[in-house]
Amino acid sequence: MNLNNQFEEWVKNINSNEKIENNIKAFNFGLFETENGYTMYLIGAKEYKENDDDWATVVDFEPTDKYFEMDKSIIKDKDWKEVLKLSTDLVSDYVKSKGFENSFLKNAEVITVGFDDGDLIRIK
Repeated sequence: MNLNNQFEEWVKNINSNEKIENNIKAFNFGLFETENGYTMYLIGAKEYKENDDDWATVVDFEPTDKYFEMDKSIIKDKDWKEVLKLSTDLVSDYVKSKGFENSFLKNAEVITVGFDDGDLIRIK
């Protein structure tokens, strides 16, 4: 299974197993490095501030299956910039997919991707 399919399955499981309140308007796919590679996580927030990425530190929604560990074989030998690009493409591709149309993310005002200690990239 490729990374796009793994990511879509992860989001689909969250969609099936979680109740996301309508007042959650922004979602962030955060990234951090681990001993084993890189991990993505999802949080939701009631408020979004365009000029202040700290909005993503206020967690109003957190799924039970919060973390998505990236397949080591795909991210092997990639630096953080390449992982950020890969992650941005992953979320962007999902936003353009049919699965997105039936997901909780469809109603989001904002979707971002970024490392915990870096700038967030707005996808939607």
